[in-house]
Amino acid sequence: MIDYPLKKEDYRTLAGAVATFSGITQIDTVFYTLDEQLLKDNTVFSGLNEVQQNINFDEFKVYAIFPVTIEHRLWGFIICNSVNVSQQRIYLSRSYLENIFNQLLEPEFNITVSVWDALDTEQISQIRYFDTFLRATTAEGTQITTQPVKTDRNKYHNTENDPKASSQEEDDGVNQSIDAAIQYIEKNIRHTISLSTVAQEVFLSPSYLSRIFKKILDVNFIDYINYRKIAIASEKLALSKLPINYIANQTGFQQTSYFTKIFKQRTGLTPSEYRHQNTSIQKVFTIPRDVSWRDSDTVFDVSKRYFQKNDIAYFSQPVNGYPYFNNISNLADSTGSRGWIYTVDCKQPTVPSSAVSVKGKSVVQWIYTAFNN
Repeated sequence: MIDYPLKKEDYRTLAGAVATFSGITQIDTVFYTLDEQLLKDNTVFSGLNEVQQNINFDEFKVYAIFPVTIEHRLWGFIICNSVNVSQQRIYLSRSYLENIFNQLLEPEFNITVSVWDALDTEQISQIRYFDTFLRATTAEGTQITTQPVKTDRNKYHNTENDPKASSQEEDDGVNQSIDAAIQYIEKNIRHTISLSTVAQEVFLSPSYLSRIFKKILDVNFIDYINYRKIAIASEKLALSKLPINYIANQTGFQQTSYFTKIFKQRTGLTPSEYRHQNTSIQKVFTIPRDVSWRDSDTVFDVSKRYFQKNDIAYFSQPVNGYPYFNNISNLADSTGSRGWIYTVDCKQPTVPSSAVSVKGKSVVQWIYTAFNN
């Protein structure tokens, strides 16, 4: 068996990283090494018997195979299930898997791992043919089907017979990537967030993430982040007595002056002015944009879906021919003195929520407050 510097615990760490990659990208991925290790489903299978029992190419109807080397020495093969995955996402997977492996192994072992471009069908065929020169008899095996992947040196020619199906696969992959990006943003919205950081987390290049973010959500990445942060800050300003500099820090702004600048750009008020004018606010529901929002949706549409999804009780009735939420989470209008208002991207429209489109918008908030505010 070929000897490599890694130990069992190192392979367990790699198995976890490969499983994380698969979970985020929704691309089923396994790693087989020439020292008889199979990294699959966050598990390390060792020895030929375990490998043979747990590797099944029938699970991967169409797949991409990436050769992996350590210091120019062939180490193994990463195998990605490429059914319903665009060529571009598979191609980007190569560089991100390479980065992951090097981040984990280079500091400890001082080695460089390289993940090559995916082998195409012709290359695998030639490898099998070459094998006949090395063996006394021709090896028999299942015909391997792979998906060619576009690279900078070998442009991929699309032979897909169904352009509509290919387009749908591309759209599904893009939506999955944006959904993963939004989930990461949601978990880290109270910290500093950069395009490059989010791109790395979802295994995309920054430029590509920026482009598809705008395409799918119709919102610039930085605008989405800032509106989300300012929405959180406005809620804290209204419902707490926390110092403004503390709120700025808790929403990922390193400088209070910059926070104040962005806050006023988005709301028309300084944080102090906003707090002073909104002392009567009792409750806030914040609804951030996600991939389920459609351009044809209104604020009322996305709000209703949000309340239903999160089991938030609500009641609406028509007012002047438009539906109006007059009770949310058991907080109801009170003889015209208190009730629910809404904001879109931190500003209050003057028309009913069912008349306001969410196209190009980042966040909706429902606010229970005194009407004379």
